[in-house]
Amino acid sequence: MYSIGQLSKKTGVTIRTLDYYDEIGLITPSSSTEGGHRLYKDTDAMRLQQVLSLKYMGFSLQQIRKVLEESTSTWEQSLEQQLKMIQRKQKHLEKLNHTVQAVLYSVQFEEDVKWPVIFEMIQLFNKETEIPGNLFDQYLNDYFKPDDREAIENLDDQMNESNFQEWKEIIHAVREHLTEDPSSDVAQQLAKQWLDKVDVMFSGNVRLKDKMWKTIKDNSDDIIFYPMDQEVVDFIDKATTIMNDRKKSQHKNRTRESRGNENDQSNTSDT
Repeated sequence: MYSIGQLSKKTGVTIRTLDYYDEIGLITPSSSTEGGHRLYKDTDAMRLQQVLSLKYMGFSLQQIRKVLEESTSTWEQSLEQQLKMIQRKQKHLEKLNHTVQAVLYSVQFEEDVKWPVIFEMIQLFNKETEIPGNLFDQYLNDYFKPDDREAIENLDDQMNESNFQEWKEIIHAVREHLTEDPSSDVAQQLAKQWLDKVDVMFSGNVRLKDKMWKTIKDNSDDIIFYPMDQEVVDFIDKATTIMNDRKKSQHKNRTRESRGNENDQSNTSDT
């Protein structure tokens, strides 16, 4: 037999909690001393262990009382129901974790609280179907082969604090110059910074870089590609297109000049 103090010490449950369990009839002492002190049997201690185990698994005291009064088969059903409830909570917490991380990222990136962005993110992460990580996987499945998907996923590992700050500065600069002519010196300088950074990110893999850019362009209005919104994507696309056209034109001119020089040398040699 255990006194309430001994049972408290044995199980780590406070006397106040044992008093409450006795008050609600969840765990009542089997007997008492002549002086009225409560005494608990081993079966009472076992019942307390059952209560503590079920409480740890997330059952409410009301549910625990019901489970303890039922057969083993009903216990199994109750545990299965509890497991499903925990899994639902786990999915909710996973979504909540992604949401808070994304909102924190937006605040760090914007250096301000942009409620329209935050609201869009919450709507995205509150979808009943898939968590956003899986939504992004769907984009990868639609646009990339398995080997490419692995390479894209590895890009996240490269995003350290330094890279984050560099991208942040570039995108902020683009946003500040959205009204600029894409062919202007300012726009072309931003396009060069952008392309240089992308080339480093993709280690010179032009095919993969172009496919990723196409994915972003096709879905630039989707919050999942934040902070790459449609205005930023359109500006960079126009500016880089002009830059590439100029490079091609310059290359053609140099080729023509080179051929012209070769012809001049050939004619001089003939004479």
